[in-house]
Amino acid sequence: MSLLTPALGTLFWTGLTFLLLLLILKKMAWGPILQMLDERETRIKESLEKADAAQKETEAALAKNQEIMEQARKEAQEMLSASRRTADTTKQEIVERAEAEAARTLEKAKREIGLEREKAVEEIRSQTAELSVLIASKLIDKTLSVEDHKEIIDRSLQKMVDAN
Repeated sequence: MSLLTPALGTLFWTGLTFLLLLLILKKMAWGPILQMLDERETRIKESLEKADAAQKETEAALAKNQEIMEQARKEAQEMLSASRRTADTTKQEIVERAEAEAARTLEKAKREIGLEREKAVEEIRSQTAELSVLIASKLIDKTLSVEDHKEIIDRSLQKMVDAN
């Protein structure tokens, strides 16, 4: 049993050695260990702050990028709408010009046809007068004056117009 009960001297020297060892560790090891733990804690805090700042910066850049993309979409849509409006306006102008040109061409053709018709009628009158004079002179063996011819022709043409 004597081995299980410690002797007072051994207990004293063991306690004293333990206390001395604690003092030595406190002076020699505890300070550097605490300093190292403090430095590590500081580095971890700085890293977390940098990570938070980087995350906020990334979120801000992403928001700005989305804003720029939305603005670009709006501008592209506006450009597309403007192009469509311009194309529609140009198309309408071309159609209007073509219709106006067609109307002018039609009017010109009508005028030319009218002039040609008048020339043809005048030529027919002239030929009719000559033929009438020739026929009449052969029939009555008499020569008519130009005014007589014109009067006969005018009456004949008036009858033709009235008949139509």
